[in-house]
Amino acid sequence: MKDIRLAWRNIWRNKRRTILTAASIFLAIFLALLVRSMQMGMFDRLIQISIESYTGHIQIHKKGYWDDKDINNSMFISDSLMKVIAATNNVDKTVPRLEYFALASYGKQTKAAMLLGTDPVKENALTHLASKVTKGHFLEPSGNGIVVAEGLASYLGLTTGDTLVLIGQGYHGVSAAGKYPVTGILHYPSPQLNNQMVYMNLPTAQDFFGAENRITSLSMTLKNPDEINTAISDLKSRTQGGDYEIMPWDEIMVEVMQQLKAKTTSGMMIVGILYMIVGFGIFGTVIMMTNERIKEFGVIVSVGMQKSRLAVITVLEMILIGLIGTLSGVAAALPILVYYHFNPIRVWGAMGQAFTSFGIEPIMPLAIKPVFITWNVIFILCMVMLTCIYPVRKIFKLRVVDALHK
Repeated sequence: MKDIRLAWRNIWRNKRRTILTAASIFLAIFLALLVRSMQMGMFDRLIQISIESYTGHIQIHKKGYWDDKDINNSMFISDSLMKVIAATNNVDKTVPRLEYFALASYGKQTKAAMLLGTDPVKENALTHLASKVTKGHFLEPSGNGIVVAEGLASYLGLTTGDTLVLIGQGYHGVSAAGKYPVTGILHYPSPQLNNQMVYMNLPTAQDFFGAENRITSLSMTLKNPDEINTAISDLKSRTQGGDYEIMPWDEIMVEVMQQLKAKTTSGMMIVGILYMIVGFGIFGTVIMMTNERIKEFGVIVSVGMQKSRLAVITVLEMILIGLIGTLSGVAAALPILVYYHFNPIRVWGAMGQAFTSFGIEPIMPLAIKPVFITWNVIFILCMVMLTCIYPVRKIFKLRVVDALHK
């Protein structure tokens, strides 16, 4: 404690030097937290939108379906599987789906379409598709009405009240053909899906494809997404011997994850450059401080202080300056992070229009992640400790006679 008190007094002997060093550390961690929190908040929002608009946190398929998305690789909805899912504590919502392609025809226009048979109530609870209906209404729990994506409806020239002809190949090669009334038109955020999606009730889709009581996937959302690995392990242990593949969302959205990793790398490079600049600034201050105090060190050692204790006090001085800079930087950044986490920044201009065109509210929330904040503090303190190598080396190589003549 005596050494800490002595180090504390020493750093305030030259207030300007201490304040400048602490200010550079403060600015580095303050900007790093703001930049990375904004980036991570945006990434988390994009992931959340992708999960809520289609994939869910976890999907269950028959083994081999993900590599070969053929209706013959669909699976039977067994009571045992549904009991396993119901027994998994973290599972919130479950949506069964049957997906496959067919030709959609109206008048003289024909186009390949993706048919998605689903439970209307469960699907809307997960993806909120009813809010995306621009004309007519969403699927009803019963009946053979269908909802067509806006881009596909525009290409075929149909609207609500018209009848769409669907032709394809069903389960195990059976002929699939039928006529279905269009009850709604919806605008899908993804341009690709907006040009090909057709929604119908799950029993209607199963009847169309001749796949009675079969589905291609079960999409699930979790109450606590951070425990996704635990949920997957639980599901795998409970379905041992079952012919299923259980996949998390990041394995399903590979392209999205690759883009996010690239953006994360670029963000970390920016923060790394910032820290590098600050590191050189701190090191320069340490060199100046050490050289200014060589005579002082010589006097202290000459009156009996051990070099090891003098080195410890010098290191404590740098640690105290580092703590002042990091803690004040975190204290200044936290209120901003909290405020803009609960009151996201609204995006205007071209970027805002791009968000809106995809059906996404143009906002950018900031992320609050204690782990990220902790690692930034640790990194700064480690960087400060590295700069202490110079004064410690100088002290142990100190020759008292030469130091006193400085």
